[in-house]
Amino acid sequence: MTNNNNSQPNMQPLLREAAKQLGTSPAELESQLKNGELAKAVKNLPPRQQAMLNMALSDKAACEKLLSSPQAQALMKKLSGK
Repeated sequence: MTNNNNSQPNMQPLLREAAKQLGTSPAELESQLKNGELAKAVKNLPPRQQAMLNMALSDKAACEKLLSSPQAQALMKKLSGK
């Protein structure tokens, strides 16, 4: 398996922004996500947003649809600098 830090450097801007929105550090958020601790990672979100996120992530089709949306694609493009 490859190291995510080396294989996905374009994720760092997204990680920094997500950490900022969640009120944590990028390193702490990355550690939580790598360890499968999603509940800890999103603990600072309002309960309604936590529920929406958990519902979306538990539905593979919904998650794929969200990630393939023009808005998500534009955001990923902007954050990756491409």
